[in-house]
Amino acid sequence: MSDLTESMKAWVLDHFPEDSFITTINCLKGSTTATLFELTIGHPDKMENQVVLRQYNKLDTVGKNEAIACVENEAKSLVVANSLRVSSPKLIGIDKYGEVSGYSLLLMSKLPGKVELNPYSMSAWLEKLAITLVKIHKNDINNFSSKHYRYQQSDDLNIPVWSQNPEIWKALFEIAKQPEPMYDPIFIHRDFHPVNVLWQDGEVTGVVDWANGCIGHAGIDLGHCRWNLAMIYGVYEADLFLEYYLNHAGSRFRYDMYWDNVSLMDIFMDRPSVYPGWAEFGRKEITKEVLIERMDQYALSLFNRIKQ
Repeated sequence: MSDLTESMKAWVLDHFPEDSFITTINCLKGSTTATLFELTIGHPDKMENQVVLRQYNKLDTVGKNEAIACVENEAKSLVVANSLRVSSPKLIGIDKYGEVSGYSLLLMSKLPGKVELNPYSMSAWLEKLAITLVKIHKNDINNFSSKHYRYQQSDDLNIPVWSQNPEIWKALFEIAKQPEPMYDPIFIHRDFHPVNVLWQDGEVTGVVDWANGCIGHAGIDLGHCRWNLAMIYGVYEADLFLEYYLNHAGSRFRYDMYWDNVSLMDIFMDRPSVYPGWAEFGRKEITKEVLIERMDQYALSLFNRIKQ
């Protein structure tokens, strides 16, 4: 069993019938903000539950109030996500103030499936990924406590010294400074990308990590996923994903490169670093050098859309 304090075990079991017990505990990989534990809960009737315990103990750059806000937002997002057309974990309980372990805790059901970054058919995989995002966006929810905001302001960005195309980045920065287009806000995932989607037998079984759920433009989810695809595979795959999304979204959605660009600015790095989840799930070939090259290629692809 992985390390879990007795007080944390007792807190988990408090959410289940008397005489329930923990049979297995495993650490899950992929999270950069929390430690994830997978637990199997046994019951006197010999039935079992699989749950995930999220301990927000990796938020080194934020204070306790921010951690409390994170776990509270994830709890609220899960409740909303359960009303959408995709499967998502069900909220079981939260220790918002970290009274049990010193860190905020969130307990939720575990979905079947696993992360798949090396699909047998890239085209089919991308289309199903796009359909999943379309299902999330087919909602009319516009009343939620969290609203979309930029992680980085365009005025604070510097032309990257690592880029072979600094003039392209300068042009994209100028676009990011423009006022947001008018749009009808909906509930979005805000961190939709392949590591947060689970698969089984070639089909999507659910979407996880709803910690950043908020009201915003669908293009934010689309752009964030496209950037991830461009970094993991390349621009071609990111563009194919966009094509599939547009095919399935219908007239409800109108593509605007502005949101792709805003999403790129959100993850822009003066010193590029590789997201560890990619290697953990099988894409070990993505080095800092590969990332820089693909960042430039993706920026150029967005620049070329200005004329379209």
